Amino acid sequence: MKQILAFLLPLICLTGIFQCQAQAQSSEIKIFSKYNYYTQEQYASVIGIFPNEAASRNFHMECTVAQKGIWKAPSVNGTSTVRIPLKSLPVDTTNITVRVLSGNTVIKDTIIELVRLKPAPHEVKIDRVTGGLVVDGLPFFPVGFYCGKVGKLPEEEVGNEFNMIGPYQSNLPSSLPERKAYMARFAQLGIKVQYSVNSLIGLGHNGAKGLNKTEAEKLQLLKNEVLTFRNHPALLSWYINDEPAGQGRPSDVLEKAYRLIHKLDPYHPVSVVFMMPSKANKYRKTMDIAMTDPYPIPQSVSGVSDYVRQMQKYFRHEKSVWLVPQAFGGQEMWPREPTAKEIRVMTYLGIIDEAKGIQYFIHTGQNLNPQSVSAWSECRDMAAEINQMTPFLLSDEKTQQLSTDNPEIVARSFSYRGDKLIVTVNQSNQPTAFSIGGVYSPTHQAEGWFENRTIGLHNDTIRDIIDALGTRIYLIRKTNTQDNRAIDSHNLVYNPSFEKVASPGLAEGHHLRFRDPEKADPGATVFADSRQSVDGLFSLRLVTPTDSSGKCVQFLPIAIKKGNTYHVSIWGKAKQQEKMPAFHLSVNGDGKTIIHTFRLTPQWKKYSFIVPADSLSSNVIIQLELINRGTAWFDLMQMTPEPFLSYSMNLSEQKATVSVGTNIESTEIKYQIVGSPRTQSPRKAYKEPFAIKKAATVIAEVYKNGKELARSKIFIPVNKALGKTVRFETKYSDQYSARGDSSLTDGLTGSTAFKDGRWLGFTNPEVSFVVDMKKPTAIHQVIANFLCDPNSGIFVPKGMKVYTSLDSLHFHLAGTTEYDTAQRRNASNLIPLTVDIPKTNARYIRVVIQPFGVIPEGYLFKGTDSWLFTDEFMVH
Repeated sequence: MKQILAFLLPLICLTGIFQCQAQAQSSEIKIFSKYNYYTQEQYASVIGIFPNEAASRNFHMECTVAQKGIWKAPSVNGTSTVRIPLKSLPVDTTNITVRVLSGNTVIKDTIIELVRLKPAPHEVKIDRVTGGLVVDGLPFFPVGFYCGKVGKLPEEEVGNEFNMIGPYQSNLPSSLPERKAYMARFAQLGIKVQYSVNSLIGLGHNGAKGLNKTEAEKLQLLKNEVLTFRNHPALLSWYINDEPAGQGRPSDVLEKAYRLIHKLDPYHPVSVVFMMPSKANKYRKTMDIAMTDPYPIPQSVSGVSDYVRQMQKYFRHEKSVWLVPQAFGGQEMWPREPTAKEIRVMTYLGIIDEAKGIQYFIHTGQNLNPQSVSAWSECRDMAAEINQMTPFLLSDEKTQQLSTDNPEIVARSFSYRGDKLIVTVNQSNQPTAFSIGGVYSPTHQAEGWFENRTIGLHNDTIRDIIDALGTRIYLIRKTNTQDNRAIDSHNLVYNPSFEKVASPGLAEGHHLRFRDPEKADPGATVFADSRQSVDGLFSLRLVTPTDSSGKCVQFLPIAIKKGNTYHVSIWGKAKQQEKMPAFHLSVNGDGKTIIHTFRLTPQWKKYSFIVPADSLSSNVIIQLELINRGTAWFDLMQMTPEPFLSYSMNLSEQKATVSVGTNIESTEIKYQIVGSPRTQSPRKAYKEPFAIKKAATVIAEVYKNGKELARSKIFIPVNKALGKTVRFETKYSDQYSARGDSSLTDGLTGSTAFKDGRWLGFTNPEVSFVVDMKKPTAIHQVIANFLCDPNSGIFVPKGMKVYTSLDSLHFHLAGTTEYDTAQRRNASNLIPLTVDIPKTNARYIRVVIQPFGVIPEGYLFKGTDSWLFTDEFMVH
């Protein structure tokens, strides 16, 4: 018996240890529904998060719905996601039995609720994986402020990318028209409202009696407010109480209000703010959004982190946690306001500790709160920054606290679709150098977001300098280039997918104007939006508050060629509304405007049309305008030749290979080669790329059902000088240096746009260069191409002389030409100067050009030296 006991005792002890470990594991495992409710999703997701990733590798999770079925999923990287078809669940609250198992051993057994509701407009959901909001189907990071009287604040602040406002207000019937008016205006502008019913719940603030109504009367008013605004497009959430623990308000009063609101409106969350996070857990059943308002100034800003972390400890994966940064002072127990830098650090500490909303307290306009102009300007800057960071901050990919070499500097990385965003904060009021280790970048560099600079990484380490009470945001891309595969290689529009964003919220390559100043709405906005796109990260979001009141987007001028046809296209979608909005897409040039109107849908769709070019122009402008009330997104704004022709030069063999293509489906392409009137080929059906061995113009046409839809042409400068060395006796401008010394013989011709990167620019009194043909060559003609653009100070030269030589020492004049045609101000043209010379053999060709000189009366830049722009030099 003793031997048996001696054998069993260790097993009994081990069993007890395993049971204790299992119990500990079970208590640490978090199981929850991804969303607080479901409507139109295909699947409902049950999430299991296991604290010990290594120990959970053999875990799997089972979800059972009575009389419906069992669904299972393994643990991957410490997380298990079980997807249950939503159609399997009734429109109701369903109990899900969840078991976590390791093999056949049950580690945790629990029941959770899944809520399915009928689809409704203007839904606001909480993603419990991230703690973020989902508004109208898109991730939404609220960044806004408390205010008193609304006034003109919406128009003033929507243009600074604030997306949420929480007015303090009366909830009495007498002021209902005022509330309806401002809610309607918020909806027009696309701003969400944290709607306060604070006055109807509990006693007043700081010992005040509050509203002189019975509890029953206040609940009836609350019911009326919810019924009035529950379907309003501006409604974000119901704000029911300020600092209840600090004000001594019992939780049961708030719970009663919470249950009433959710019974009447299950589609919008309820929020409460806490001044004492340690007391917040007592109010767990009173809210869906748990806010905290540390007001540390004039003390250390670092106390903000303690508040947010305490709230996350209680509510992570259950509620959305927000931060209320201090934006006031000089009153009560706060002798001063925060500085701009202090507000910045408080805000970003909240972000690093994964707060999913920022609501500043308080802004009342006219510099009443805060009084500091710089402080509120900083809040405005951060609103734009946070909006741009939203897909990273609300991504369900795991975040990571990063180590730095300075305890005052904290950093966290947020991942989104393989890219990483590193948010860094200096809590010290001293600037310093610092480093962040363990940062892998396939490109060995990081982009300084909001700073338009690049930082090189060494040994997977960022080394940089940070301001006192400063922030740094670094973007680490997963690949060497931005994912712009959808951009047509022949596209002429600058920054077509809006990926170049130097300043937060502002895509490069366009400016804004109002088409009708009398109808202009100051609340109309245009911003780069990182939450959805067709290509890359960004789209362009336009909000037009009322019909014909929005901003027009004018893209940079485009150079086109006379006789060509162009394909104009853009992708667009709009927020769902009763009557979907329409937009204008127009092409303006040479006094003509071609406008096309399209009606948007809630899904991405491509819109396009064909434009013929009647004249040569470097000033064609595409304009985009959302003409009806609504919110729309646009991406991939492109303009390409139709059909598009391209060629590649073989410099050694002095020939070109030509390719032709089209964007129009179910069509036939025909082409023709025109070298001179005597060397014109018949039209042929295009089947594959073909070779050109002499300078020629290729004309291509697109046919559908026998009808010509579009045509384009391109000049291909095959000649004897291709690839030959050029020695410049006159140095070209560093500002306009094209591809350097090879630019004149690389086979690439410039357009009528002087900034296209293919022109060499000079302001010298004389320009000369020598072309080395490598061996004695029979020559009978020399052609140099020039740009005529008087509006830009660029003039065709007065004349050109050509000298030839066999030894580069003794040159003989071979021919001259002059140009005395009037150069029109409003025209931009390509002008070739040709010198015919008696047939001769020469190895070296020296070209001497006499520029136009000083710009005369009647032109812009009068009295200054004109520019000479030249590109391709040809020898026949």
